Amino acid sequence: MKMKGTAIPIYEMFDGSKTKLQIPVYQRNYDWKVPNCQQLFDDLVDMVKEDRDTHFFGSIVEIGGDYSSKLQIIDGQQRLTTVYLLILAMVKLLEDGQIEAEDPDLVAEEIEEDYLICRHVKDRENIDHYKLQPVKHDAEALMKLFGPESDYVGESNQTTNFKFFQDEILKKRISVDKLWDAIQRLIVIDISLRQGEDDAQLIFESLNSTGVDLTEADKIRNFVLMNLPADQQEDYYNKYWHPIELNTEEGNEYHVSEFIRNYLTFKLKKAPAMGKVYQVFKQYIEQKKLTTEAVLQDLVKYSDYEKQIRNAQSPSDKVNELLKRLDVLEVSVTRPFILPLFDYWQEGNITADEVATILGSVESYIFRRLICGMQNNSLNKLFATLFSDSLKYVDQSDNYVDIINYLLLSKTEVSHFPTDDEFAESIETRDAYNMRQQTKYYLFDRLENQDSLERVNVIDGMQNNQYTIEHIMPQALSSAWKKELGDDYQAIYDRWDNRLANLTLTAYNSSYSNKSFHEKKTAENGFDHSGFRLNDFVKGCDQWTEKELIERSELLKQTALKLWPMPSSNFQPKVVENEVYGLDDDNNYANVKIASYSLMNTPYKLPKRTWKEMYIGVVRALYELDPAPMRQLIAGDRTKLEKVLIDHPENGFSQVADGVYLYTSTDNWNKIHKLRDLFDFYGIDQSELQIQIIPRKQEFKLYTIYPSKKGKHTANDINKDSGKPRLMFESENIKTGEFVRANMENLFLSGYLSKEKFEKMCTVEGSKNLTHRNLPLFWKLNQGENKNNYHKNTMMRYWSKAYEYHGQHFLLFSQWYDDDNPRDNISKRSEFIRWYNEL
Repeated sequence: MKMKGTAIPIYEMFDGSKTKLQIPVYQRNYDWKVPNCQQLFDDLVDMVKEDRDTHFFGSIVEIGGDYSSKLQIIDGQQRLTTVYLLILAMVKLLEDGQIEAEDPDLVAEEIEEDYLICRHVKDRENIDHYKLQPVKHDAEALMKLFGPESDYVGESNQTTNFKFFQDEILKKRISVDKLWDAIQRLIVIDISLRQGEDDAQLIFESLNSTGVDLTEADKIRNFVLMNLPADQQEDYYNKYWHPIELNTEEGNEYHVSEFIRNYLTFKLKKAPAMGKVYQVFKQYIEQKKLTTEAVLQDLVKYSDYEKQIRNAQSPSDKVNELLKRLDVLEVSVTRPFILPLFDYWQEGNITADEVATILGSVESYIFRRLICGMQNNSLNKLFATLFSDSLKYVDQSDNYVDIINYLLLSKTEVSHFPTDDEFAESIETRDAYNMRQQTKYYLFDRLENQDSLERVNVIDGMQNNQYTIEHIMPQALSSAWKKELGDDYQAIYDRWDNRLANLTLTAYNSSYSNKSFHEKKTAENGFDHSGFRLNDFVKGCDQWTEKELIERSELLKQTALKLWPMPSSNFQPKVVENEVYGLDDDNNYANVKIASYSLMNTPYKLPKRTWKEMYIGVVRALYELDPAPMRQLIAGDRTKLEKVLIDHPENGFSQVADGVYLYTSTDNWNKIHKLRDLFDFYGIDQSELQIQIIPRKQEFKLYTIYPSKKGKHTANDINKDSGKPRLMFESENIKTGEFVRANMENLFLSGYLSKEKFEKMCTVEGSKNLTHRNLPLFWKLNQGENKNNYHKNTMMRYWSKAYEYHGQHFLLFSQWYDDDNPRDNISKRSEFIRWYNEL
């Protein structure tokens, strides 16, 4: 490339009667903030006080010719603009007489004419009057700074920084003469390119500039516009890019990077890391061989949907109401699904009512999971593929809503749709007072307003502290409250304090304090005078004891089941698709069969369909990609991968490459976690490994259990000799875990298991020959507890459903394996059968 880099004082770039430094339209707006300007001014002061000759201020890349012509600034506009603003601030203070120069040759008018404006263009409204020509909005703000302060554009960064420099100069830490001298010794490397000879985009990417980092959107804008002719740049910017910016605007900021990430997610069916959006976008354009205009046209179309979604301004009021509620929940993970859904709708394939119903299902899915303590970061893959998955089935059903509901309901493991039982238990028992703030806003708004047209603005009221959450039974019990609750007051308090049944809305929280229930109810502005629907039940109560708490809890539970219903679907696909999860998904892969996998977009088949086969294949591929990190691990730098990789054969290890052996005699959970550690060690995004698993049959459809009463049978006939239910499905080909769960539930309902035997299996000692995990078969729960109250790694080995037996709530151990699994220290089908038969 024919380019040259020359060290020059930065002010010389403004010198010359016809010099014009143009910021191309594809460049971002001026982004430097006061701290950046403070650093520059401090450096200039230090240079004077330390008597340094020069100060290096980075590089400027420009293209177009020599300094006698218009130059396009490829990189360095932040530096150039900031120095231009500093010179202008100094000039205007001199002109206004607020500061005086000691040197009679330091004349404001001469500095302005030499370095700030082009004298031969007299019209101050013409951008060619100015030597620095920023992008559109910045240009307007800059030109106003040459006029009276009343015309300044207050919200502009340029105005803010200009005023900052004036304030600093007026502090007179150094004289204006010394300041101007220091500015003249501010050095940059000027890299001059030639149009048609140098690849400006390639050079731009290779620069390691300081200052404010470019956003992913900045890089994409430069990529699509930089190498176009100047007139075409202007046309494409105004026609496409700027509308995209405006469509993603919120809170005076453009959210183009986030939008393009969501766009790529549904296009590629995988979410790129935010820091790699530009790289992935560039690869997408090149692989699809798309023209610049074609991709910009598509981005504009979807950015219009983005605006509709972000501002809840779609063509349907019904849809908008759902969008507003989802916005309160702050679940951006759904956007890669809703964007193409809007396109499908507005292209005429489905109706607004269908979209609203679908969004209602998504709302129930998301909120039920939040209440049940399930992490929604595991849903990136689900919403990245939900729309594309639905299109596979549109020729099998005329009911698109049924297809979406089927796909949501068919999810298993960490992505499963919480059942009514799971949701009901969690809405009643979880700590609702200490939930995430946005979740509380959403929850109390829905409970108060439900679907009424006469709405109370609960969210705004809670955000500005007009409305607060009130504990009906106070957080600090007075003697009167203890007396009202009875002898068991402490247990009642511990159980119900922060549960939803004890919480309500009020505008008078501070006046309630820990007053008695009667005082809270009958006082001025008390519950009896409350306008909130949430207080209707409380108004009808004469006391507030556990009886009332239980009644209100049941009432709120039924309301919640109505507001966030479990959707239904009559759709059944002709062929059930395999499910795909990323390595980064929060899944333990217990008791599931693997079908295939893809690594860095390369698919791999598994002839034996075993996890061991996948494990070895992935590690081998990483070794072939770069053997150095693996050799480093084998040599001793093992971190979390201790004893996973060695350089010699040993029992339990499988060969990956010459002198590389991987420990493979481990369960799926450990394989997955070791792969995650290995990917982190390699610096590879975990989402680069996608695992396709064969979906399990729905566990709850495998068997039906009816309530057992004396003289009635359970799902399986009672063994007449022992009164114990016969083993179900012993000869059928179902998963060991499903086999164990079905028979244990049957056993519970039969009432056959003695309390003594039950208590024994709640201990590690009593279960050690069965579970092989140093864990009990039954995990006891205290009143109101669920899996979320215990350590995540332990709870991964138990099913979420809580059972009650002999008055004790508990969870059932879930990690069971087929007998052909080679490991000895795992819980197997045959051992469960032996234990069951010996009962």
